[in-house]
Amino acid sequence: MPKQDAAQIKEKILSILKIRGPLLPIYIANEIEMTMLFASAFLSELFSDKKIKMSYMKVGSSPLYFLPGQESQLEKYSNYLKSKEKDAFILIREKRILKDSEQEPAIRVALRQIRDFAIPLRKNNETYWRYFTIPESEFREEQKPIEEHEYIEPKPKVFDTKEREISEKIIKDIKIEDIEILREEKERLEKIIKEKSDKSEEVPEEKSEKEEKLEEIIKEKSDKPEIKEEPKKVQKKTISKKKAIPKKTLQKNNEKFFNQVKDFLSRESTEILNIEGFGKDEIFLRIKSKGDEKLLVAYNKKKIGENEIIKANKKALELDLKYIILGMGETGKKLSSLIESIRNLEKIEKM
Repeated sequence: MPKQDAAQIKEKILSILKIRGPLLPIYIANEIEMTMLFASAFLSELFSDKKIKMSYMKVGSSPLYFLPGQESQLEKYSNYLKSKEKDAFILIREKRILKDSEQEPAIRVALRQIRDFAIPLRKNNETYWRYFTIPESEFREEQKPIEEHEYIEPKPKVFDTKEREISEKIIKDIKIEDIEILREEKERLEKIIKEKSDKSEEVPEEKSEKEEKLEEIIKEKSDKPEIKEEPKKVQKKTISKKKAIPKKTLQKNNEKFFNQVKDFLSRESTEILNIEGFGKDEIFLRIKSKGDEKLLVAYNKKKIGENEIIKANKKALELDLKYIILGMGETGKKLSSLIESIRNLEKIEKM
């Protein structure tokens, strides 16, 4: 794969989302002709920069990515919601505004799961849910402020003898065991609702800005949908004198190499700031080590030669950074001797 500019790839992703609306990472990767791993890394950076949004809802195990202002287009993916979540979605879409305390426990839990479609609001110490396309101003008009209600002074109710006898009989017939069972059931339901609510609102702590997101990206690749390949055309192109390496094998090798680089940097307590570029057997990463920004050039090669050093130096000069080269094997004696000799060299002059 030829080396590409990171800024151009990001612009291409934004352009695709603008035309097609919310998409899964696998389809974006296919559009920009990249592996799932690298495409997801760029999506993560765009999300961190607040240039794109990510859905709470997941299709399979992957969220949807979309541009600000495209929220209404998420409705077409509502059929991927689970059974109770779908019931809550249909209910709030029809009713527009729901009072939380008036809903059954299962619906209350589901409303907290569909945060793309149900927006929570507080009014007079009560929680309400607004359908995401309904403006907040409409909610405030429907909920009349308490000061505008007519105040009626409460009056004590006068019970007659017959009503009092009936009330006393009802109280007498209630068993203490029944009250205890009801109380325990109420506490159990409240505990389940609270746990579900807390779980849905959890935000994982960032390890090092980009590092945690890169770990999540790697998990996504196991559940990506299948993409149909052209049956005969691809086969014709791959037939050559030398046996061509399958695309899936290349993707697997790239992902394995990237994971090795990431694990190495993690052990060295080095933070990945940005992906500056990549090629078939190379990746250029902007890193932060001991408080300084540097360029890390990782080569998926056992032997690094002069050409690799020249290429790394050229990229470092473009970014005005010092650079580090990372390889898969030991440096040859000849190259090591040359590097050691250059360290003490002040200049070369011509007579």
